[in-house]
Amino acid sequence: MNDPIFIIGTERSGTNLLRLILNSHSGIAVPHPPHIMKFFQPLLPLYGDLSQERNFRRLIGDVCRVVELHPYSWEMRPDREAVFGNAEDRDLMAVYFEVYDQYRAYAGKRRWACKSTFMIEHVAEVLRRRPGAKFIYMVRDGRDVAVSAKSSIFNRCHAYYVAELWSREQRLGLSWLSRLPAERIMLLKYEELLRDPGCVTERICSFLGEPFEDRMLEYHRSGEASKSGGLSLSWKNTSMPVMRDNAGKYRRLLSEKEVLLFETVAGEELKELGYGLAFPGAPLEKGRMTPGARFSYRAGDALLRIRAEARHMLRDKSTADRLKKLGYLRYLRLMRGLQRFAGAGML
Repeated sequence: MNDPIFIIGTERSGTNLLRLILNSHSGIAVPHPPHIMKFFQPLLPLYGDLSQERNFRRLIGDVCRVVELHPYSWEMRPDREAVFGNAEDRDLMAVYFEVYDQYRAYAGKRRWACKSTFMIEHVAEVLRRRPGAKFIYMVRDGRDVAVSAKSSIFNRCHAYYVAELWSREQRLGLSWLSRLPAERIMLLKYEELLRDPGCVTERICSFLGEPFEDRMLEYHRSGEASKSGGLSLSWKNTSMPVMRDNAGKYRRLLSEKEVLLFETVAGEELKELGYGLAFPGAPLEKGRMTPGARFSYRAGDALLRIRAEARHMLRDKSTADRLKKLGYLRYLRLMRGLQRFAGAGML
């Protein structure tokens, strides 16, 4: 059994906890994700025809460099020549698979898992390449996701934008849940994992076709958990045992206005996933926003983002590396764009 595993859904939904639990298994390697598909899919047009060796090697080099610059550093450096030689096709997904295959080999495990929740956008393509792939669709009450997002630097902060993203990604997840057979996809609620981590972890292992190991529930004692909890405030809880009371926080930490706003945007998905509404009689107005509201939400989002950035810059060990990676990605967009235009004779 070496089919890859994908944790999909929305960030701030407990997926870092699940990553550490799975990574503690003797047969599964789950590196912290450098989000290869998320960052490079929009850049692909800048690389030109990937059937040309120069263009494909350039893409491989850039992907590997971004992995090396990942603020949650991997213990190994991708082998560019091995990626070029072993890639099944000359495209980004093949590069992504080969980079993860190299990590699995380095870790000495049978299979790898990817915690980049953004892979929910690429389920169909994954299945074309790996028909035996398994998907854990992880869900958390979106209003609690909004609480977590308000102080995180890895996403939009305002409840409106969190609700928009959460709603869209749950629609994707629910669609795949209805279309794929039970042996390919599993719905996992964060709240269920909190209530009974032992039973739920055994259920996950059964779905994956792997034996349950007691060490999985001792994830917080691992070096990986210590590293995770020490790098960023956004990951500090990952070095602790399962926090059984870490649900329903929105009742204390979101205002009534924020809760109503979230339910207005994502109420249908909340109900479909079994989360009750605080304002069941409120009209759902997904997609409708006045210019005044748009300005207000953008300003509120910017203010929350500034606060989160300031807090993290003062306390995160990974701040300099994170900014270096983001700067490199901006450099890539500029340089590859210039090279593309130059190659087309437009400069």
